[in-house]
Amino acid sequence: MEKEMTTDFVGSERRCGEDRRGRNRWFMKQWFGKGKRKSSRRVTDRKRIVVFDQYPPSLLVGTLLVLILSLLDAMFTLVLLSEGARELNPVMRYYLNQGPTVFILVKYGFTVLSVMIIVISYEAIIQRYQVGSKILPLFATLFGAVVIWELYLLSII
Repeated sequence: MEKEMTTDFVGSERRCGEDRRGRNRWFMKQWFGKGKRKSSRRVTDRKRIVVFDQYPPSLLVGTLLVLILSLLDAMFTLVLLSEGARELNPVMRYYLNQGPTVFILVKYGFTVLSVMIIVISYEAIIQRYQVGSKILPLFATLFGAVVIWELYLLSII
């Protein structure tokens, strides 16, 4: 026994053509096409975590910079350890004892997870904290300083 749905609409249908929501999109266009939503429209949405179609280019640059510097840090750490240095971070020391592959995967995994959280919550961070847009550049600066320090250590060995 199915109920038939009825509407109280009286008038002529103004829509024409096919329903745009029913169209099948090409896969690459869906991933790389430009969406329209770049920021929250409502004040209440600005305090929540919302996923957008587009993010600022500076966010991509900061993300890539942090990820590249994290990999460089892991590589230089392994080189320094092979030259007789010692890992001071007890958490990373534990993963180093599990092997270099585990160390790199865990170190990079922690960085990727952190960056993903920052990207997803970017709008909420900017709205709540005045320095919110400076988080990834700050991380990139810190990783850059570590990489420069490691390069210095490699130069004096």
